Amino acid sequence: PNPSWISALLTQLGTAIDFSSAEIQDGLGGQFSGTLAAKWLEQNAWKYGFVLAFPKGYENTTGFSYESWHYRYIGIANALNVINSGKILEVYLREIN
Repeated sequence: PNPSWISALLTQLGTAIDFSSAEIQDGLGGQFSGTLAAKWLEQNAWKYGFVLAFPKGYENTTGFSYESWHYRYIGIANALNVINSGKILEVYLREIN
């Protein structure tokens, strides 16, 4: 499948969200990674049940390019488990299933 199609589907289903910031005129894309909002999300998104969907350096694992703005909602307890495992979501899910 086309990765952009899958990403759009997850967003439409409400299981993913694309974040932006006034720092980049509310645009989407790679420029988000350098924003204060991106740094805040890296530290705090799990507290609200979100994990980064396509982390940097895991393109071969996820099948997607790094997207600093694209987060998946998995619930607070699950997000905490993923964060505590030190693994990305895809690897964590493969290991527990």
